Amino acid sequence: MKEYVITLKNFDDLDQFYDDMETPGGNLYVPDRSVDIVNRRPISRNTHYMLSDEEAAQIRNDPRVLACELTPSQLGISIRPSWTQYSTYWDKSTSNNSNHKNWGLLRCVEGTQRSNWGNDSILTTKTVSGTIQVNAEGRNVDVVIIDGFINPSHPEMALNSDGGGGSRVVQYNWLQHRATPGTYVYGPYTGTGAESDNNHGMHVAGTVAGNTQGWARSANIYNISPYSTDPNGVNSLEIFDFIRAWHGSKSINPATGRKNPTITNNSYGFSYKLTISNISSITNRGITYSNGLTSSALNALGVINDGTYAYTPARYTAFEQDIIDAMNDGIICVCSAGNASYKIDKSDGLDYNNYCIHSGSNIPYHQGGAPISAGNIIVVGAIGTSANDSKASYSNTGPRIDIYAPGSSIMSSLNSTGVYDSRSLSYRIGKYSGTSMASPQVCGVLACLLEIYPNLAQSEAIEYLEKYSKYGQIADTNGGYSDTASLQGSPNRYLYYYKERADTGTTWPKLNYKARPSTGRL
Repeated sequence: MKEYVITLKNFDDLDQFYDDMETPGGNLYVPDRSVDIVNRRPISRNTHYMLSDEEAAQIRNDPRVLACELTPSQLGISIRPSWTQYSTYWDKSTSNNSNHKNWGLLRCVEGTQRSNWGNDSILTTKTVSGTIQVNAEGRNVDVVIIDGFINPSHPEMALNSDGGGGSRVVQYNWLQHRATPGTYVYGPYTGTGAESDNNHGMHVAGTVAGNTQGWARSANIYNISPYSTDPNGVNSLEIFDFIRAWHGSKSINPATGRKNPTITNNSYGFSYKLTISNISSITNRGITYSNGLTSSALNALGVINDGTYAYTPARYTAFEQDIIDAMNDGIICVCSAGNASYKIDKSDGLDYNNYCIHSGSNIPYHQGGAPISAGNIIVVGAIGTSANDSKASYSNTGPRIDIYAPGSSIMSSLNSTGVYDSRSLSYRIGKYSGTSMASPQVCGVLACLLEIYPNLAQSEAIEYLEKYSKYGQIADTNGGYSDTASLQGSPNRYLYYYKERADTGTTWPKLNYKARPSTGRL
């Protein structure tokens, strides 16, 4: 017997399905026995049962069932932070200084590339000066950083830019939403095997909502870890159960007379670690290749690898459907594109159904992994530090990418490493690179927008990005799979903070905005 996660198509079928599974009898596709429950998740369409492989195959034929999957760990899927670290970089240069700031703020507020500003030549200007104006700060907005643990005492998390005024981090007890309630424990932030993951979460939080490095400087900051290093032992598949339950149970904010909107940043991804010598065939655009699958041949066919392994995006239906349900509940969801230089196609694209056979398993490699593959979640690619605004070489690309934002050499808050924060020698800041650093730029801008449009839906958030971002500013080589500078069909769309400014007469955009409750299904 193995643990399987069964995802139903509709919530309305849950009770009958529970009864069929947990009592002898039932329909033709359900085992004729009382099946052992591993985890019943009442707020979710996903339930965990102990099944044989034969029973799982049978259940997949049930018309009520969307998917029946082994757990991610059994499938060899891991959740990995989507970043590469640069230990001492700042702005677009290789220097590091406690006075430096997140260069993405200036770039996305100004909306144009400054001439000769880059880090790709000794002749380019590495550091520039300028003034930014941000007229919304995410007031009365709740941002959830689904990532490693955030130290609430870091000066960047404070209400005031001098590090005072109290922390904006809310250490919420997510485990109160379990059938058997528990207490969600945060920290320690350093000195454990989770330190790297926690630095990642701290950095992401600073870009979304930090008071000198981030966008939504008055937002409330929540945090839950999806990683195996989380000492609470939370199954990553439960995370959106907890977030949806909390979102649905929010009380009215007396300052606004409504519930606070919720936005989540998801700078992580599900992936397979494939040993390329175990790849027996590739099917690309309907043609199957089984001979001469060298590292370079695999790269040319879109299975990007380092000569030994390919970190291929991994889909997981149960998790994808939970995110879709969260978006239907009114939660805005943003995610990083991933750092493996893969093309991510749309379902009607030429490469969407490409797949490889690895150790006997059929693995599609251009569909994106969870959470990218969750419906209309906003997917963010990374721009590098070159003067011509080219895509970062590591960033995934392709038609499924919705928007690009600064992701390389981004300065933000850290729990350890980096340089000291000038406001307190007990805390650090430093520079990271990755699509994990690009996603929170978009999340932060949308958190500011939610202050103005608190009932914004996921589709309207996408509409804002499509209408008010900058087009044609990203250098594109128009190459194939192994061309790491190519957008490969993704929209040439650069994040722009469209703001209200009295000196220009511009106002916040008029969206096709519909009044609706801040919670509930669309």
